[in-house]
Amino acid sequence: MTTARKIPWLPVALLLSLGLVVVLAWQNRELRQTQAELQKRAFEPYAGMWMPDIAAVALDGSPIRLGTAPARYQVLYFFTPSCPYCRKSAPAVRTLAERLAPESARVQVVGGGGGQPEAVRRYIAGQGFRFPIVLAPDKRTLALFKANSVPLLVVVDAQGRVAYSHVGVLGGRKEL
Repeated sequence: MTTARKIPWLPVALLLSLGLVVVLAWQNRELRQTQAELQKRAFEPYAGMWMPDIAAVALDGSPIRLGTAPARYQVLYFFTPSCPYCRKSAPAVRTLAERLAPESARVQVVGGGGGQPEAVRRYIAGQGFRFPIVLAPDKRTLALFKANSVPLLVVVDAQGRVAYSHVGVLGGRKEL
């Protein structure tokens, strides 16, 4: 006479439940990372992204093209005069522009200022910017450059693709 073994269902069910919780937690983490990457890609410039080629006029009246490097690189700095983070970043941007000035045959630095023209002129005079500044014509143009958040520094290569971008306060050696 054989007796049937009783299977302890409660411990087995708990182990299976624990395994399911671990798998779901791992999937949730992966989904959150993917969502963060997609959000960043949707709202910030990323390496390899094509930039639009926009004809503009600098505040000094000279014609300029945004998004196309006339030589090897174009450094675009988007800002607004009322932005406290832009004011914090201004010394680092000015230093960067001064360091790149001898390389003007290879690198062009251009600023894109949002806001009223007179406020932008006062801001660039107060910050000592010596590179061409273009007034951002409208929000749609800024959206093409994914410049919805400022300060934004974008380096565009000769093919019109983003080589580097940084959103937020500039100042560390890593950003420059």
